[in-house]
Amino acid sequence: YAGELQEGRPEGRGVWGSFGGTVYEGEWKAGVREGRGVYRHADGNVYDGEWKTDKREGRGVERYADGTVYEGEWKADEREGRGVMRFASGDVYEGEYEADMPQGRGAMQYVNGDTYDGEWKAGKRDGRGVYRYADGSADTAFYKQEAKYEGEYNAAGEREGRGVMRFADGDIYEGEWKAGLFEGRGVYRHADG
Repeated sequence: YAGELQEGRPEGRGVWGSFGGTVYEGEWKAGVREGRGVYRHADGNVYDGEWKTDKREGRGVERYADGTVYEGEWKADEREGRGVMRFASGDVYEGEYEADMPQGRGAMQYVNGDTYDGEWKAGKRDGRGVYRYADGSADTAFYKQEAKYEGEYNAAGEREGRGVMRFADGDIYEGEWKAGLFEGRGVYRHADG
């Protein structure tokens, strides 16, 4: 550690480094990271933002070694609140985060030109949303976390044709699919009757 000290602990501005290659440069309070700072992980990830009680908290940007970039809110070292994730693949998610994953309302723009704007749960589409295809067509759908699908697929690997979806909560949909969504004739049975 090189920097300001108070009673033998980091206080104010300073730089800390580990033998493994991790470096933190920024503000300290009572021996822990507090305020603004830059943390360079040994694996190549770099976080530049706010800290509170030695954890990423507040606004910050994390640049991952694979080229993915997250800019937004943090709480207790996790993405929490509003943020934008620009994936190395070219996909972009903008919306709410909880427990380090998309949760709540958000929009994903896929590199192929498709977009999804709607509800998310545990990092997956879950709830009401609109999926717009690059060709301009759109589907309004209700997504649920799935447990098991048995049925036909199209050449792109999406559910298409006849199929049965058994959801983790006991609900079952049996019927027609197109481009991965319910479309056409089908029956949806809720677990509670």
